[in-house]
Amino acid sequence: MRATPHQAERLHRFSHDLRNRLIGLQQALERLKESAEVEEREEVGRYGEQQFFKALREVEQLMDDMEVPRGTPVLAPQEFDLTALVNERIDLLRYRSDRKGIRILSRSDPGLLVTADPRAIGEVVDALLTNAFKFSAPGAEVEVDLSRTPEGVALQVRDHGVGLSANELAQVFERFAWLGSRPTAGESQGRGTLARMHAVALAHKGTLRAESPGEGAGCTFTLCLPG
Repeated sequence: MRATPHQAERLHRFSHDLRNRLIGLQQALERLKESAEVEEREEVGRYGEQQFFKALREVEQLMDDMEVPRGTPVLAPQEFDLTALVNERIDLLRYRSDRKGIRILSRSDPGLLVTADPRAIGEVVDALLTNAFKFSAPGAEVEVDLSRTPEGVALQVRDHGVGLSANELAQVFERFAWLGSRPTAGESQGRGTLARMHAVALAHKGTLRAESPGEGAGCTFTLCLPG
């Protein structure tokens, strides 16, 4: 199948951008070989990581431009108590919060039944809690609120950590987006996780949104499910 003129032009620009990213990675590797300073090696490592994830993001954007079909999560919905599930996930992940001395403040309205895939929603809860722990300072608080809304049920996970700039907030749910915010204790970034969780929320006809007053002011992630 021959590419259309628009597709050919898009592929040409993509190959040019990807070549630049690969050259950047090659230069970063060369600098790593020559550098003996720990601080410089860390700086070069961050630059190389940035180029890598920008390249992945450009691949994703190309697939979107070419309208390549994407798979959607396969769900097995059933009615369950969302409060019980969230409390269970908090207990399972408590070793992570305890490791940093993070205090979890949990509040919930009674009788929060939802019809959804408990496995998939459990993964979303895990991702939001883990994200809050990663970007919170040792000894901080993470707030988990469950409430009934006119549309259904809302789960909010709020931290008081490193926060997001307006630019980062705009791309937080994009696949392989490059975010400058760093975990506070050297944890892995886990890029792409929030994009997958956003897709799970949409598959349930719900929403997942992020809010942050700015860098250093924490983040709030809100999962809304129909009820």
